[in-house]
Amino acid sequence: GVLFLHLGANTLNDYFDWVGSDQVNRHAGTFSGGSRHLVEGILARKVFLVMSGLFFGLALAAGLVLAFAGRPLVFLVGGLGAAAGLLYSTRPFSLQSRGLGEILIFFAFGPLVTWGMGYVFTAGLSWEFFLLGLPNGFAVTAILWINEFPDFEADLRSGKRNLVVRMGLAPARIGYLALLTGFFGSVVLLWMEGLLPLLSMSVLLLLPLAALLIRSVWSRYRDPAALAPVQGGTIAFQALSSVLLTATLFGFFC
Repeated sequence: GVLFLHLGANTLNDYFDWVGSDQVNRHAGTFSGGSRHLVEGILARKVFLVMSGLFFGLALAAGLVLAFAGRPLVFLVGGLGAAAGLLYSTRPFSLQSRGLGEILIFFAFGPLVTWGMGYVFTAGLSWEFFLLGLPNGFAVTAILWINEFPDFEADLRSGKRNLVVRMGLAPARIGYLALLTGFFGSVVLLWMEGLLPLLSMSVLLLLPLAALLIRSVWSRYRDPAALAPVQGGTIAFQALSSVLLTATLFGFFC
């Protein structure tokens, strides 16, 4: 269900950006700039709208299965996730253009996921499971944040006033630093509160990678091509941190 919600939101975002920021983006690359530069001439724009509807429909089907299995409140959590995916891009709402997209992504890919998973497994809506999603919320939002740097010019011209556009490139570096700091800080706080095991401190092994990424952002923030390794590194940071935390939680609960 979470996977299909993610795919639905992504394809919907591509549908709306196709005639927006993607159209004027001179720096589209592997990690940012939308799908238009990859599929134009192969797929039509309307295909993304069809795919989005299909994915959201499959997410609804997954929710129905879970509801009939005794988890009806999955529609509460899943509905919040679906609303985030729809309101992020869909006009006239387009919360990504109102400086709220990063906040939506933080909750949709962090606390909402673990809150919903906790409910599916335990039949209870626990704030402990909600809080366990904070680290991944910071890590995923860091991916979105750094991807907005190469898109800065296109987003500004198309009226997509996300937080990086509103802050400006130089000040936005502090936002990237804050997100990675928030990741490590949230892990430490969750461990201190007994919600993560001591082994979760293994994520501190990623501090050198985080420092390297921050250093690169500080010196290359105005060069879209030079930021590609930072974008890939931020994705790697999120993936590695997720694997480490999942492994330690698996041992903690089992």
